[in-house]
Amino acid sequence: MMPELFVAPAPSRGRTPQDGTVRRTAYEDLGPAVQPLVNGEPCGGTGAILLCVNPASGEPFARVACAGPAEIEQAIESASAASSLWRGAPVGERCRRITRLADLVLQQADAIAGLIALEQGKPVHEALVMEVLPALDHLRYLAAQAEGFCSGEGIDPRHPFYAHKRAHFLYDPLGVVALITPFNLPFALPIVQVASALVMGNAVILKPSEEAALTGLRIGELCVESGIPAGIVNVLPATREDVLRLVSHPKIAKVFFTGSPEAGRLVMATAGCAPRPVVLSLAGKHPSIVTLDADLDRAARGIAWGALANCGQNCGAIERVYVDERVAAPFVEKLLAEVDRVRVGDPLLDGTDMGPLVSEARRAAVHEQVVEAVAAGGRLLRGGEIPPGPGFFYPPTVVQGPPEDCRLMREETLGPVISIVAVESLEQALLRANESPYALTASGWTTDAKTAERLMLGLQAGVVTINDVLYSFGEPAATWSGYKASGLGHTHGGEGLREFCRQRFVSADEIPSSGPLHGFPYDAAASKMAAATLAAFHAPGRLRRLRGVLSLMRQKRFRSRLPVRSFLLAFKRRTG
Repeated sequence: MMPELFVAPAPSRGRTPQDGTVRRTAYEDLGPAVQPLVNGEPCGGTGAILLCVNPASGEPFARVACAGPAEIEQAIESASAASSLWRGAPVGERCRRITRLADLVLQQADAIAGLIALEQGKPVHEALVMEVLPALDHLRYLAAQAEGFCSGEGIDPRHPFYAHKRAHFLYDPLGVVALITPFNLPFALPIVQVASALVMGNAVILKPSEEAALTGLRIGELCVESGIPAGIVNVLPATREDVLRLVSHPKIAKVFFTGSPEAGRLVMATAGCAPRPVVLSLAGKHPSIVTLDADLDRAARGIAWGALANCGQNCGAIERVYVDERVAAPFVEKLLAEVDRVRVGDPLLDGTDMGPLVSEARRAAVHEQVVEAVAAGGRLLRGGEIPPGPGFFYPPTVVQGPPEDCRLMREETLGPVISIVAVESLEQALLRANESPYALTASGWTTDAKTAERLMLGLQAGVVTINDVLYSFGEPAATWSGYKASGLGHTHGGEGLREFCRQRFVSADEIPSSGPLHGFPYDAAASKMAAATLAAFHAPGRLRRLRGVLSLMRQKRFRSRLPVRSFLLAFKRRTG
């Protein structure tokens, strides 16, 4: 008999439109609409009114005024003006502001987690451990490490002609960057991106998800409270049309987008017409491989949590499980036992393991995939039915043997659904796992070191974890990047910070010289030196190359334009 999973939330007074937007005359009883944050202050909001809906009850509890064209222009002008000063601020000062921001997040951790639970639906405990804690770890890491990333990187010139030059890379701020963030990690993801942009000297326009606008605006308020100068962080809830206006604005230096592949392609096409660079983090379809020698108890616990945390609404959530057929039966039994223990209910209540999906539209999309998979031959082992009552709840669902060509196996689900497929071998599992166009994250379960190595090398994904899942986002030094259709560029870690700057090569020649080595005039002496250079570096045989070096040393043009000692030392290092 199935355990009692659902804890009924408070009764609903009614439903709201699926897109969350309403006419300005509706729902005035919710109080004044929260406004966009521009130049450190609430600012108008001439766009649509957005309803903030509690996904556990289906009730609206607040209103947010979206930014219109006027606020977008004002925010960009404010950020552009402020960034010219912020980029010149000492890196240590920028890091101190991020430290202060982390202190405020720590002081308000419970309130932030409560807001996430109310607006997005993940349980309060989960909001603390999957959003607030990772955010704090990343902020502390950025504050401690940013100065090293900003200070530039010295270069040891490889060519003997240039060995005497002082050269290095500089990492300059981009200017004003646009951050377009999703609903599923409404606090941790945007605040880490905001802080990364800030420590590298940029100003930010943050466009939070329409389904998590209040959490996004809270990030802006925390930045103001931490003493970050006005105009550096602006938060603009906005509709799709106005987002494209933001993306195409000539003063936006780079766009960071996290969301669906369809929206990502639209953002990329719009930004590309400008043109300006983009970093995209798009869909995932996380495959998890359970090998013949896996610890089945550990794998079952890990996969149940990796698939059902945040109601499956993580882009790194496990969605496909390939298990060796020789251990499939006991693994499925253990996994179902783990699934049956998951307590679904109001995310604001203690003891809740899994809350609702974020919206009615999200629930409908998840359910459609499940129904289609079962109709195509998949066996429904758990869940798969929309429960009665208010809110956007969906039960933990397990489907065994869905066909590979159904949407449940091909498209991102973003819901609490685990698909299980038995395979004949590790090689078949890897082949099936890598067939997806989405390659953001993947995982494997084994007790053998050689098998672990095979999984790490064989799984095609930007993040591969063995015997664990969903942890790399919480490791500040780890990068987050996707293969194939899952994205472009990096976030987090050193590579992620580099995305928020321009790399420039700079060099100084401080040795007296009569002019450029290969400069004018192109006379007989220049030709002789070119011939000697070809011989010195590229002639076959060590003796012929040595003759080329001696020829260079005898030429007055060479000696007057290059320090001979540094050349000889570098040439010796190059040739051994």
